[in-house]
Amino acid sequence: MSKHKKQHYIPACYLKAWRDPHTPASQTPYVWVFDKDGSNVRKKAPENIFYETDLYTIHRANDSRDLVLEKGLSQLETEFTRIRNSKISYKRPVEESEHVLLCAFTAAAHARTPSSREHHRKQWEKPLRKMEKMMEWVKTATPEQKKRLIAMYTPFPDSKEHITYEQVKQMHDNPLQTMLFSMIQIVTERLCKLDFAIFVTNDEIGFLTSDNPCVWFDPEAYKRPPLYRGPGIIYKTIEITIPLSPFHTLFFNRQGISGYIDAIPEVVDELNRRVRFSAENYFVARQNVRCDYWFELGVEPDDSWDNQHARKMKNNKTPKNSINLKP
Repeated sequence: MSKHKKQHYIPACYLKAWRDPHTPASQTPYVWVFDKDGSNVRKKAPENIFYETDLYTIHRANDSRDLVLEKGLSQLETEFTRIRNSKISYKRPVEESEHVLLCAFTAAAHARTPSSREHHRKQWEKPLRKMEKMMEWVKTATPEQKKRLIAMYTPFPDSKEHITYEQVKQMHDNPLQTMLFSMIQIVTERLCKLDFAIFVTNDEIGFLTSDNPCVWFDPEAYKRPPLYRGPGIIYKTIEITIPLSPFHTLFFNRQGISGYIDAIPEVVDELNRRVRFSAENYFVARQNVRCDYWFELGVEPDDSWDNQHARKMKNNKTPKNSINLKP
């Protein structure tokens, strides 16, 4: 039987921090999994959720299974667990190399999920179909038509900057296998340049996590036109968060906020609301408890771009009236 076929996009070692402390000794330790709308709560062992078969496996031409991505992610998860247990749990400062590892773990959490895979697959769908139509057209095109086509799409004949149909198809069919490493590398480098803090709470429920735990959020985005509303590192108000445990949330920013920060209850609730809204299908808690605030949509602020231009955007899934996280 092939090994390492069960590949987690939310690591079991990461989720173990959310195991219910009141789990009976006779039962396997579990976390509480909720549907995104707060319904259908159930108990699940971290090892039995948030995985797919061969999610990161690269299938070679000789039918062999290349596990380089799975093994690389496993090593990153091991280092993350060490840092969480030996440094973050005790509010100790992290070394520069550990800072880089936390950035890499965050970048991986952002890129490695099925929702990220489908996003990138969708991005490559249109160019792939265009190339396929062009290939069909070429079969019946005249030599003169082919010559004009080559001239049109080869403005710099000596350039080596081009992409083949096989490469586009690979990125469409296997986005994680072809792009995951580069996505993690690029985002890690950018996260390393940001300020970062760790919010700390001793609340019994604490921070939630989800099947999409890395949240990119800009509390000022609602003031911008729709085209510029997506969260981006270029914006000074960008806030990137990932829960590290029920008691710690990592907070990347460009506002000079750093160090360990005791989070007031309102900040804990706001971060949990963001996690719940950003979940793809499920969110996770350490106890069977839900808070109404996690589900509040808020109201359109008076100074929003939409209100200023007297029109509403449809299907806006971003929560409004977010609490200022500045300490």
